[in-house]
Amino acid sequence: MADGIVSGLVSDVLKTLASTAFQEFRRLRALEGDVSALRDTYTLIQAVLDDAEVKQREQKAVEEWLRRLRSASLELENILDDVVADAMLQRLRNELQRGIKYKVRAFFSSNHNPLLVRVRVANKVKAIRRKLEVIDAEKSRYQLTSNARVVVDDTTNVEETTSLVPVFEIYGRDEEMKTVVEKICSKDTIGDDAEGVRVYAIWAMGGMGKTTLAQLVYNHERVIAHFELRAWVYVSNDFQVKKLTKGIIKSLDNNTRCELWELDAMQVELRNKLEGKRFLIVLDDVWIEERTKWDKLSKALNSGAEGSIVMVTTRNETTSRMMVPKFQHQLGCLSEDESWSLFKKLAFAPGSKSVGENIRELESIGKEIVKKCKGLPLAVKTLGGLMWSKSSVSAWQSVKDNDVWEELQENGILPALKLSYDNLLPHVKLCFAYSCLFPKGYKMEKNLLIELWMANDFIPSRGQADLRFDNLNDVEVLHFSSSCPGISFSVQDLKSLRSLRSLFIFVDEYYGNMISQLSKLVYLRALYLDGIQVLPESICKLKHLRYLSICYSRIKSLPESIIYLQNLQVLLVRQCWNLRKLPEGMRRMKNLRCLDNQECDSLDYMPVGMKELGCLTRLGLFVVGEKKGSQITELGDLNLLGGRLEVKGLENVGGLEEAKSANLKHKTNLMSLVLSWGSDRGSEEKIDDEEVVEGLEPNSSLKELHIKYYMGKMICPSWMMKLRNLVKIEIWVCDSESIPPLGKLPSLKVIVLYEMAIRCLDDDEFPSLQELTISDCHQLVSLPSNLPTLEELTLSVVPGLVSLPNNLPKLTQLRILGCPKLHCLPDGLKELTSLSIIGCKKLKRRCEKEKGEDWPKISHVPNLHLQDYDW
Repeated sequence: MADGIVSGLVSDVLKTLASTAFQEFRRLRALEGDVSALRDTYTLIQAVLDDAEVKQREQKAVEEWLRRLRSASLELENILDDVVADAMLQRLRNELQRGIKYKVRAFFSSNHNPLLVRVRVANKVKAIRRKLEVIDAEKSRYQLTSNARVVVDDTTNVEETTSLVPVFEIYGRDEEMKTVVEKICSKDTIGDDAEGVRVYAIWAMGGMGKTTLAQLVYNHERVIAHFELRAWVYVSNDFQVKKLTKGIIKSLDNNTRCELWELDAMQVELRNKLEGKRFLIVLDDVWIEERTKWDKLSKALNSGAEGSIVMVTTRNETTSRMMVPKFQHQLGCLSEDESWSLFKKLAFAPGSKSVGENIRELESIGKEIVKKCKGLPLAVKTLGGLMWSKSSVSAWQSVKDNDVWEELQENGILPALKLSYDNLLPHVKLCFAYSCLFPKGYKMEKNLLIELWMANDFIPSRGQADLRFDNLNDVEVLHFSSSCPGISFSVQDLKSLRSLRSLFIFVDEYYGNMISQLSKLVYLRALYLDGIQVLPESICKLKHLRYLSICYSRIKSLPESIIYLQNLQVLLVRQCWNLRKLPEGMRRMKNLRCLDNQECDSLDYMPVGMKELGCLTRLGLFVVGEKKGSQITELGDLNLLGGRLEVKGLENVGGLEEAKSANLKHKTNLMSLVLSWGSDRGSEEKIDDEEVVEGLEPNSSLKELHIKYYMGKMICPSWMMKLRNLVKIEIWVCDSESIPPLGKLPSLKVIVLYEMAIRCLDDDEFPSLQELTISDCHQLVSLPSNLPTLEELTLSVVPGLVSLPNNLPKLTQLRILGCPKLHCLPDGLKELTSLSIIGCKKLKRRCEKEKGEDWPKISHVPNLHLQDYDW
């Protein structure tokens, strides 16, 4: 059982016992005393948990005590969740009884009596109280002491670093050292950060050699000559501004005794020492995600001369991004040859038992061991040192075959690597373990994992430790997947798993009869049934369900009774192409945070009241209804929406003011926006498109913009040039004769144009453009002449185009299909690696091997595809 897991569970149970949602049940005389007693018992147990979680490693009896505590805590947690769920259901029933027009089939009829519900809860709480009192009484048997775990200071747990370069030979860092030295000493980069002190970050996972590289740079002769002052301070995860300020002062001048106690006085002294001098300050092994602490420290560091540098090493990319907006160096792994050289130097060092007649055989095994290290310097060093003491071939072979990892763990030889894991909170460790439920090779999206962790209350912490499937009747099985190797289960197995919290079905053979039994899994929180044929109404009895995925399914509608899933946070119906309607009462699902209905092309409208889903952070598709359903105004207050949003049915929006009511400008978390009008409109209907698009101004932080079936003559909304962060724009099937001057968007990297009536693209500079795709644009005759950053160009069915851009120095892929008027390729295609020409007779003839006029331009291209096609 992992350290801290039970502690997190107990802590969360205590919070629930004190929560507002539970208070109404405390008012029952039969329950008031029990709840108070439970809280007292848990408080006493909590005090000794640190000691118990240390002693369990050597005392099996303590491990068993913790297992029973965990089991009882999970049982109590289920009871408390029942209380909260029943309270939400009762509120919903009260609302429905107050005159809701439509009727939902009654569920949970035996639970409608609030008094009976409370009596049942009271009986369960009394039973669990008795069980916990026995567990509490047993703790004295194991001599568990209160708050016994010593919080080890980082200065004793992790060896503090210094600026001195290690005496052993450094492998594989010469080029990186030169790169960093050049960067921090170069006159070209001086003054880049006029706003404050310039920061340079070296970041990578633990054990990669960040500190070693920083030491090499710090002691490089050019660095010593370039900077008037240098300081080295070891930080770790103890980022105390006062302590670091004092450390920098002492490092700058070893003769200085900093006896100041107040932070203000310290920072004034530090500013005075740095005033007008070019300095280098290294902050080694930084762990910080709070901007305010760094801002407080950096105030004292901005008095130096131009070119002053603060260099940080960190294994946390978030830290690197927060402290360093521009100058970052991600440390790479060692090559296999470099790793072998380092390993060989240590494993076969003088005095080694490995040196002897078996040396060649040992080297062969050693090279296989080095491969397992995957270029991680600390792992190579540790293993090299370990093998120094092993002389037999069998000993080396056993290390290669996995014993090494257990040996290293037991001997604590990898504290730097282990720190990365130990630094995580218990519930975060659970988050990593949860991924084992997915089949090998399954592509897990970030949002998918986060939403599942939330559904299981791993965020915030409320965990369980083991994901064991040895015995399907074991109450400890909380999460199950049909992808688990060597595991199969039947309907009977499923019935016995009442405490199951996650169920993932990836194999069709498990559907069928089993689906109808799912309602018996009363504590299920996450249910993954992608590809299901029919969603039974019985699933709507799962009152604890927080996550439901039925993507790629053939369902035509969701049962109206789904509104009884009052705990539901995530509903995924992506690519359910037959889905025609969502539940009319969806507005009552107040806890819903994600409705991913992306690519549900048959949806005609959204149910009325979507604006009431105030927790919604993801919405794949919003369809503006023509005669019924939600209007675009309902998007107005949903300002937490982020990720990707498609707004469809814009032909049903009345005009400028109605479009503005969507309030897209204030949706700062939106990264991708799709604006889509009807694809089958007649010419008499294209009235308000230009007004509507003007009113749909997005926030300037938008990264991607897609416009589909727009039928205005001009597509030039006044807000387009404000999208300074836009990376990609796609325009599909539009009658517009012109488009905005896209070259003025500084961040734009990708342009896709499909079925448009434009004649030319403005000859702008396009400072960042990397990909350009143009398809079925029959009127287009010219492209910009100068595209210096373009890497991929695709032209498909552009029959009027007569020439390509003149300047394409970075182009690597060129695909041309159905462009018969193109007669030659431009010069300077030195970076081209792939060329495809189909249906362009003139151009194909000029590119024929050895004979065509353009062959010298493309003779170096390794991937060529030339084909005739009558267009």
